[in-house]
Amino acid sequence: MSACCFAFFAVPSIQAQLPPGIYSNCDFCMCSMGISPLSMNGSSVRFDSRYTELGQEFSNGNRVPNPTGARETYLTDVLSLRGQITDDFSATLMVPFAHKAESSNDPTNSLANISNSGVADMSLLFRYNLIADHNGGTMAGANMRMLSVTAGVKFANGSTSLIYNGSPADPDVQLGTGTTDFYGGLGYLLGFNGWNVEADALGMVHGFGSGSSCHTYGDNINYDVMAEYRLYEDQSFIPTLLSPTVFGSLAIRGEWRGYETQDGQPLDNDFLGWSGGNVVYVAPGFQVFFAPRVSLDASVWLPVIHALPGNQLGETIKAMGGIQVGM
Repeated sequence: MSACCFAFFAVPSIQAQLPPGIYSNCDFCMCSMGISPLSMNGSSVRFDSRYTELGQEFSNGNRVPNPTGARETYLTDVLSLRGQITDDFSATLMVPFAHKAESSNDPTNSLANISNSGVADMSLLFRYNLIADHNGGTMAGANMRMLSVTAGVKFANGSTSLIYNGSPADPDVQLGTGTTDFYGGLGYLLGFNGWNVEADALGMVHGFGSGSSCHTYGDNINYDVMAEYRLYEDQSFIPTLLSPTVFGSLAIRGEWRGYETQDGQPLDNDFLGWSGGNVVYVAPGFQVFFAPRVSLDASVWLPVIHALPGNQLGETIKAMGGIQVGM
């Protein structure tokens, strides 16, 4: 399972150039390494691609017109290298490559069209299984009970040096946040009779560093509850690469974001701009496990609650998919 955090802010130096009520938004990698029914024991390589679009304006959680067509898009590809250190302890290095873009049809907006691409902030996560009970084999969907704890760090390796019109560009389109941040979380999975029920929570607290253009993103928490049902399982006595197990899933996912600061001042008022809030999604998806050690998954996140203070752009849609190969 993966979830990604989003943060909201407005930079005072550019706020006057933006249409009233339009503030910007960003996507920085914070992938939840909670337990997935398709997570395989042992080392693996995984590739994820996710897309986020923001094109709806909200005022205190209520959707309002977006006359300038302000829009932000984020496409992020993530290569994850997972090493199984012991039976219950693993480490995962995530290397994201991001493409970020902002656009507006307002001719007075100097940020009408700006984009940036490159390697973003990398993360190193450690997961330890406090409980790992399997009954009925190791195939996805077998009876199982798992409880894990996750901890890690996001490095400040992504560039924050993009210049636009002679000044530092909007931090939302910088490749990194400029700060080293820390993760902690829990995950629980219960599998029975073809069902998997999963709950995860992963939090991040910002650490040391100057931030991008004297901007610091807030703390945040990603959380979800997901139910999966095994739609199909190949009953071949000898599994082959074309022996799939197919799951359909439905999840409720949420992202809470703390307010951000610019030059040490909180972005939680009309003068400096607004940030923070909570967004809740309904996320249908599917997952396919191919014997012996290959899995595919995809999901679409549809926002149903935008509890955003002040004036902010909100998500229109998120989509993501991945492939994992065991070593």
